[in-house]
Amino acid sequence: MASDYTRLLRQDFSDSEAAEKAWHQLSTAMDELDARHRSKVSGPLHAHWKGDDADAALNYLENLESRFGVVRTEAMAISEALGIARAKMMLAQERLRSGVRELEADHFTVDDEGRVWPPEGSEDPTADVTQQERNDQLAKLDYYQSEINDAVGKARKASDEGAKALYELTGEILQGNIDDAAGEARDDVKQASKDMHTELGKPYPPHDPKDAAEWWKNLPESQREAYAALHPEIIGRTDGLPSTVRDDANRLALEQELSAMENYEYHDKYSTDEYNKRLNNMLTLQRELDKRDGAEGHKKLYVLNYDSAGDGKAVIAMGNPDTADNVGVQVPGTATTMESTDGQLGRLSKLQRSAENADPSAKTSMVYWLGYDAPEIPVSEAGNVDVAGKGRAESAGPDLRNFTHGLRASHEGGDRANMTVLGHSYGTTVVGIAASKNGGLDADNICVVGSPGMGVDHAKDLNIDPDRFYTGVAEDDPIRNAADMSLGTTPNKSDFGGTRFKVDTHGHSGYWNDRSDSLDNQGKVIAGQHPSKRQDKPVTPVVPVGPGGPAFQQ
Repeated sequence: MASDYTRLLRQDFSDSEAAEKAWHQLSTAMDELDARHRSKVSGPLHAHWKGDDADAALNYLENLESRFGVVRTEAMAISEALGIARAKMMLAQERLRSGVRELEADHFTVDDEGRVWPPEGSEDPTADVTQQERNDQLAKLDYYQSEINDAVGKARKASDEGAKALYELTGEILQGNIDDAAGEARDDVKQASKDMHTELGKPYPPHDPKDAAEWWKNLPESQREAYAALHPEIIGRTDGLPSTVRDDANRLALEQELSAMENYEYHDKYSTDEYNKRLNNMLTLQRELDKRDGAEGHKKLYVLNYDSAGDGKAVIAMGNPDTADNVGVQVPGTATTMESTDGQLGRLSKLQRSAENADPSAKTSMVYWLGYDAPEIPVSEAGNVDVAGKGRAESAGPDLRNFTHGLRASHEGGDRANMTVLGHSYGTTVVGIAASKNGGLDADNICVVGSPGMGVDHAKDLNIDPDRFYTGVAEDDPIRNAADMSLGTTPNKSDFGGTRFKVDTHGHSGYWNDRSDSLDNQGKVIAGQHPSKRQDKPVTPVVPVGPGGPAFQQ
């Protein structure tokens, strides 16, 4: 049997490379199959099939989709483990071959077992050499032997680490209870990384959206696929990356986290209340996504970020913002949580339809941005939103700015999209504070409804042309009670600047009522058009009492 030295010296790594590519291809095939199955099979069924039989069948189909995700992750991890082990062993092989060339040039030899021998005749005691020359030769012998041993040792270590990592990544994960397989797959990647003393496929994207976009564009396709399969939670939250990539990554991350939570993997990490909140938030988000999986074209959803902590966060686009002519980013207000997702997506759909009615020739994408912790003040107490203060809006500002700049960076084609950032209630405070700092939101328009104040005194403070700022408020919106308090000057006054558009709806939540001027005007702004202005009611002149007054008129 050949020694480790001989095997490493002669090793051909082409079979290992071929296996690495085959596992990678299997992973990407599972990703494509999962997306096709959701859009063509389970999605349409979710939308139209109800009842006990539907629940049973859909549960089976979701189980199948989970298997696709598990195979995608595990296969990519196998590919990465093979690739890392191969790369380490090839480096060891090159070091070995280099060492052999060096010792042979110095007239030393090495046998098939990897033992190094001095030049022929050098050990003859009758040779005419000094003691120093003999010492130098022994030192060289030790050096060459050490190089050989070290190269073989490194190769053996890489092989052992690879074998240990691959032991974690087996098909047994798909046997028996599949419910926790997605979470287990994520844990397998972590364990395999520990076994190989490296992070399998871990990306380190730049924080700046423009830099992140360039970083992604310059990566080989195979590296992108590995990053998204093995660390979806990082890729999914990185502003500046393509929306299709983030959606794919976030759906996988959600599936993995939900699988782990449903099977109590984090029960010791969180309090019972936090555990239940996180689990409910993910179940709610997954349910809303499942309901709409069959949507296509401008109604297709893209998950651009999510967070299961606290009340939950979600950033969801309706229609691909990277290819749209018009992009609207809607920031909701008080009492918005993950439980609000269904209603908020309904508003998003209405705004999108309104913009498309205003300009049927343009493609419109709408984004629901709950990327912050909204105040827990119920809508019925909207007039008390002032007590929330600016703190949460100021905390949200950098994230909203990063997100809108990320949409600019990921947009495809040479033409700049017409971007409108919209806000409602306390969401307008978030928009105002975010727009007023560090160069603003890079938006073309800002449109707010039911605003208690935007944290600034004038539209010109929003880093936007004041003529492209629009605001509306219902006559009986209780938010008027919070005007000009700690959240800043109300934008509903004429001296704030911008345009006050016509609102014909009632209360704090009627701005999206069908067939209303309130909704139509927001749609016009999103489409890059000017809305119909509010007509201030004329003040009825007071008729004086006395001669000429009503008592004296006949």
